[in-house]
Amino acid sequence: MSAIAERDGRKRAYPIAAGVAVTPNTPYVLVAGYLNVVTAGAGAGISAGVSTLDVDNTNGSAGQQRAEVVVGEHKFGNAGDITVATVGSDCYFVTDAQVSSDSNTGARNKAGKVTQVDTDGVWVQVGV
Repeated sequence: MSAIAERDGRKRAYPIAAGVAVTPNTPYVLVAGYLNVVTAGAGAGISAGVSTLDVDNTNGSAGQQRAEVVVGEHKFGNAGDITVATVGSDCYFVTDAQVSSDSNTGARNKAGKVTQVDTDGVWVQVGV
């Protein structure tokens, strides 16, 4: 069987979980296939990327709306435990603005791989 289509880019669009409002420049995770906040899923979420637009699905059912995210390297605040020795290792969302090298015994969603550590934050390769 042949490929159906081809794409080369950093943008994806995913269905939004019920009751979730997506805001721009905010990271989101996929929980059971639906875009959700980074603290949802108790460690089962998969990093989806960083949102580009406002999409309000607070009154909608799961999948009623879709939101666009951008995958790639994004900078987040450091929870204080990520150092230059962490480059190449996984990190986890503490909040939508901060990452840590600690998974909190698997309770935090994986943000992605640490690619660089600066004095003002951590560069993370996010998205699937």
